Amino acid sequence: MALAARCGCGDGSGIPALSGCGQCLRRCHVARPGALEPGEGREEVSEEKDLTETSTPAAAEPTRAEPDTAPEPATEQPASQSEAPPRARSGGAVAWFALLLVLGLGAAAAWLVLQAQSREAAVLQRLVELEEVDHSAQVVAADDTDDAEIRAELRALERSVQDTLEQRLNTVQPQLQRQAASVQEQASRLQALETRLAEQRAELAQLRGGDRDSWLLAEVEYLLRLANQRLIMAGDAVSARRLLQSADGILRQLDSTALHPVRRAVAEDLAALRALPELDVEGLYLRLGALVDQVAGLVIFELPERADGPEAAAADTWQQRLQQGYQQALATLSKYIVVRRREVPIEALVDPQWEGLLRQNLVMLLQQAQVALLSGNQPLYEASLQRAQRWLTEFFLADEAAASAAASELEDLSDEVIAVPLPDISASLAALKTYTEPRLQRDGAQ
Repeated sequence: MALAARCGCGDGSGIPALSGCGQCLRRCHVARPGALEPGEGREEVSEEKDLTETSTPAAAEPTRAEPDTAPEPATEQPASQSEAPPRARSGGAVAWFALLLVLGLGAAAAWLVLQAQSREAAVLQRLVELEEVDHSAQVVAADDTDDAEIRAELRALERSVQDTLEQRLNTVQPQLQRQAASVQEQASRLQALETRLAEQRAELAQLRGGDRDSWLLAEVEYLLRLANQRLIMAGDAVSARRLLQSADGILRQLDSTALHPVRRAVAEDLAALRALPELDVEGLYLRLGALVDQVAGLVIFELPERADGPEAAAADTWQQRLQQGYQQALATLSKYIVVRRREVPIEALVDPQWEGLLRQNLVMLLQQAQVALLSGNQPLYEASLQRAQRWLTEFFLADEAAASAAASELEDLSDEVIAVPLPDISASLAALKTYTEPRLQRDGAQ
């Protein structure tokens, strides 16, 4: 360790005692021969201070080399101390050696202190690490405990979930089996549909493979069939003739010599339809409907209106008053007794309560004639019109003008011939089948 004592020579240089000026070292050597021990520098310097003040001028010369030093007082030295310089040289070496030793010891002590501090720091660090390890061990132990609890809970939950799944599986398994059976059934149906679809695709491919003539021939066949149905079922010769004309137009577009027999048969059927008399079924039906509407306006029974007599003039005499009384008595009696003179046989009057029934029967006769017209039933048509005409002439005399006009219209309608013999127009359809059957067989073989 470095000593804190300063040189006591009084020069004010502040040099440490052990490394101070040579004069001080010599004094220390004279006073206490041998090396300075650590911790004794300050006391030795204090003991030798008086000797330094009485040193010779020759011994104080080295201290003058220090700057800004105060002059030392001149003191007389004893005769025994004037012979000290040879010993001072050997004492300086010892001092230097002691200084080096002290420095080495200080360095060693410092190194030991540093090592001790380092070991202490290492020990503290180790303690901290041990505490952390202990804490970590406690945390790990707690975690192990928690993990054990969690594992137990997980095992319990796993068992619960497994039991629940088994229960649900036992419940759902029959449903799954039923669904599997249903799916299998649907799959079989789907397979059948796919087979049917493949067949239809094949048929469609065959149809697409055909040319435009196949479609046109199919349309001609449809028109010929429809014409036969209209003529046979409804007796509509006009519609049948128009359908045959449309079919002939399509055959003309095909422009094929192989279709010549078909066109010839269509032409013959058209000629047979043109030979039929013209019958406006729609017009006749509408005329009968107009008569049905007129029936509601016809008058069946009407009481005659009594003519008002001339007003009696004011009587002046008793004869005139007697005559007026007689006339009034006759007028009063005439309200209760009606006397009519006829040259024709007397006919019974219609009761007003039967008026509605009579009108309804007449309407039914006209509607029956309409049905006979549509069905081509000539006898029923004529009988219905004749009966309606007779009823008009018998029961609707009160409205003679309207009844006469309706009867005339019924007579004109009864002269119409609605039962026309219909020709057979199936020859054209048979000719078309004769042409298309080999074609269809050839396409099917392909």
